[in-house]
Amino acid sequence: MNTTPKKRHGSSALSRAATSGFIWLFVQSFAARGIGFVSQLALARLLLPSDWGTIGLAFTVTQIANSLVSFGVDDVLLQRQKTIWAWMAPAFWVSFTFGMLGMFGMFAIAPFAAHWYHSSELVGLICSIAIATPLRALATVPSVKIRAEMDFKFLAVYNTFEIIALQTLTILFAWMGLGAYSFALPFPILGVVKAVYFWRRSPPTIFRRFQRVQVRYILGSSSIVFASRSLIEILNQGDYIILGLIATKDVVGLYFFAFRFSVQPVRMLAGNFNNVLFPALATLRSEPLKQAQAALKACRLLSYLVMPFCFMQAAMATPGLHFLFGERWMNAVPYVQILSIGLPFDAMSWITGSLLSARREFWRSFYFAAISVPLFFVLAYAGGRIDGAMGVALAVALYYFIYPPVTSILVLCRLEISFAAVMEVYLMPSILAGTAMLIAYACSLTPYVRDYDLVRVIVIGCVSLIAYTTMLAVFRPEIYVQLRDRFMGLVVKIKRKREIST
Repeated sequence: MNTTPKKRHGSSALSRAATSGFIWLFVQSFAARGIGFVSQLALARLLLPSDWGTIGLAFTVTQIANSLVSFGVDDVLLQRQKTIWAWMAPAFWVSFTFGMLGMFGMFAIAPFAAHWYHSSELVGLICSIAIATPLRALATVPSVKIRAEMDFKFLAVYNTFEIIALQTLTILFAWMGLGAYSFALPFPILGVVKAVYFWRRSPPTIFRRFQRVQVRYILGSSSIVFASRSLIEILNQGDYIILGLIATKDVVGLYFFAFRFSVQPVRMLAGNFNNVLFPALATLRSEPLKQAQAALKACRLLSYLVMPFCFMQAAMATPGLHFLFGERWMNAVPYVQILSIGLPFDAMSWITGSLLSARREFWRSFYFAAISVPLFFVLAYAGGRIDGAMGVALAVALYYFIYPPVTSILVLCRLEISFAAVMEVYLMPSILAGTAMLIAYACSLTPYVRDYDLVRVIVIGCVSLIAYTTMLAVFRPEIYVQLRDRFMGLVVKIKRKREIST
């Protein structure tokens, strides 16, 4: 008699926790976006394109090696939420061991990377970043505990602090004249801070006795996750690897600057959706249809948020960069525009990837990753051969426009979600966002507006926001209501907390 109400109550509580978590992390996203933007401006003035290019080449080594930090332990541990206490010790030692291996691996490969890219400075940069790898591993298990508790407020507050600290330290080191090292030195410092803070908040029991079978299970389950993550990291660095071989450091720096600028909305919004959604999806493992419907709903909301931000970014690139830097970074404008239009089509695949992990379909994720890497490299290499860095940018945008949506369609349609419902996630938001941006861009070219960069930026921002919101309310009223209600709920919560505090 009482089973159904309990289930409803549990489902409602889960929904409230996920919604609250998204709101906290969404606020953090906007804060981080503003902080990152200001930091990007400061660093663009303090550093040369060659400095950006050098650190971009160093990241081709360190980002791939850093996939060793958790070895997929976090995903496997989240699957054991009810008995997480029994798995913390083996998970910690596996994670820390591979963190140490990752550090020593980077030490060993640094000289070869310096020779490969003809840049001796890479040795010190790679080693500086490598020290942070085992330090980050120390925080893996406490972080999983916090995510399992759905304490997204804590994560949002800490992430905001870490972003501010990272950008502040980077700017400080750049002001001190440390060049590319400005990007590298903050990592080990913040690695120590995160380890200490997370252990104080949620200390794991690491000396509990555990069985070898647990280690074998973690390694067996994690190995395929690790392989998938490693392939994804190789893909993420593929364009820099190719540019490092065919272009100068200045060109790599322009592209690296443009990519960092363009990808921020995707990584912040999609990453926060992912952090909130994965624990929720894992709890719905016994209800596959609800699981798939929750993932589709998240994809739909994410798409209607990320598309306008990225398209607006593309429209603002020319007047915005010219207003801020004059002619210094104008050669990066085409890369910003191309990447800002292509990258948002990757956002929804982050959620379908989480859906596969929540369903423990790690092999399927691996197959998608294994296909993506050679496809990406072929496209990027062909683009580079045809038209250098511009060809690489076009190839990267083409890849994200095609392959991630295909994988999302395959994942969701297999779980009884209609093809039309999945396609709507991509088509309608991009049509509405693209139309709004074209209207805004055309308004910015009118007499008396086109002659002033700052005025153009303001016009593009205001007109695009009004046009997009209006079209959303007309053509997709249910999405408009959902987004409006969530933001209004956030405003009400903030007001209540202020009233309580006063």
